Parts: sequence; C-alpha cells; structure tokens
Amino acid sequence: MIPSTVIAVPAHPAPAAAGLSFLVGTCVILAAILLWWLLSGERQRHGYMLPLVFAGTALSAVLIEPIFDNTLLYWYPPVNDLAFFRGYDRTIPYYVPLGYAWFFGGNAYLLARLFAKGVGRGRVWLLFVGTVAIDWLAVSICEWLDLSAFYGPQPFHLVGSPLWFSFCDATGAFVLAAALRLFGNHLTGERQAWLLVLPTFTYGGTLGSVTAPVSLALNSGWSAPWVWAGGAATMVLCMMAIHVIAGFASRERG
Repeated sequence: MIPSTVIAVPAHPAPAAAGLSFLVGTCVILAAILLWWLLSGERQRHGYMLPLVFAGTALSAVLIEPIFDNTLLYWYPPVNDLAFFRGYDRTIPYYVPLGYAWFFGGNAYLLARLFAKGVGRGRVWLLFVGTVAIDWLAVSICEWLDLSAFYGPQPFHLVGSPLWFSFCDATGAFVLAAALRLFGNHLTGERQAWLLVLPTFTYGGTLGSVTAPVSLALNSGWSAPWVWAGGAATMVLCMMAIHVIAGFASRERG
C-alpha cells in the first residue's frame, strides 16, 4: 500500500466576535477606497473601472479560493455564522471576496495608475515589498484570531502566515496591475465589462504557476528540506515575475 499524503484539515467553530470585527474592517477599507474613487475624479477619468475590478476580483475569490485552499493547505472553520458559500470542502466567509476586492483590486488599480505615470525599477520593488508586508499582516491577523490558517509542514511559517504565500498574493496584484495598464485604454464603455473576468485569469494563472513548487512539496510527503526548497522556489518565481513587471514599468517611464 502506498501511504496517503493527504493531511487532515483542522476543524473548530469560527470565533463570532473576531469574524464580525474582521468583516467590518474589510468593509471599511473597501468603502474608503470607493469614497476616494467618487471624490477624486477617478470616475470621470476612468469610468467604472475601479468598482468593476472590485467585482471581478470578488468573483475570482468564488472561483479560485476553495481550489487553492486545498492545494496550499489553507482552512477556514467549517462552522461559521459568516459563511458565504461552501465549495471543495472549504467554507468561505463573506470577508474573503470582499478582501479580494480591496487587496487585489484596489492595489492593482492604484499600481496601474502609477505604471501609467512611469515608475523606476527600484520603486516597483519597494512597492512589492510593501504589498507583501500588507498581505502578510492581513493573513496573519486571520491566523492570530483563529479565523483561518495554513496547516501542514508549511515552510517560511514564522510568527504569522507563511512568507511564500504573501509573495504569491503580492505578485498576483502586480500581474493584474500590469494587465490593467496594458488593456486599460482598450477597455472603454461597455467593454469595461471584461474587467469582471480579467482578475480570474490573472490571479488564477499567477497563483497556479508560482505556487507549483510549494504545492507539490506540501502534497507529496517530501522531507522538510525539499518542502523548504519548494517554498524558496515559489518565491523565486514571484521575484522573476516582478523583475519583468519592473522592466515594463520602467519602459513606461522612458
């Protein structure tokens, strides 16, 4: 018999107060970005691009989150008063699609605006580091509050969430930003509806490719050094993507 490498998923009820607080905080961030969009003239200059990107990234959470939760060994409490839907044996709370909207959508939109103005390679890397830190803090807060967490032999899992995962999330935001910059001038009028599906392609494609090494390592029963090597390889793939995007952004400035 070949031993199974499937790792059991932890299970306990979601803490109601912590979940509600996190949901409110997510809604406040989302509302603040939308208020800026309304008051800053962004709507007049770029139409409904931002709310459509928000909706598209929220939709991508529905399509993508349960799948990658399984491959990357991430769980949410199965019993949750804030459950939005359940798929692929994962219970997804409301703040997940809303969090996708402000993190991936909001970051990508703002980064695309910067790329349009032109930004140097060094600044792109600084922005990437900052985005990694924001994601690490947000995902770590969920873990500290027992709202969700990674399990199994996660590499680079220090005092919060695994560092490799924040590299992947940040890379997903940057890839969407580059796509918005490349396609934004062509997506006018009713063609902006394509923004409802663009994030699914960019984030799904990015996460599926860069997490391949660590996903294989986590789900194959490999020894710890190989699991850590898989995590390191995933971060290297992320940095390769940012290197390309930094070159794109610097050419925009030139």
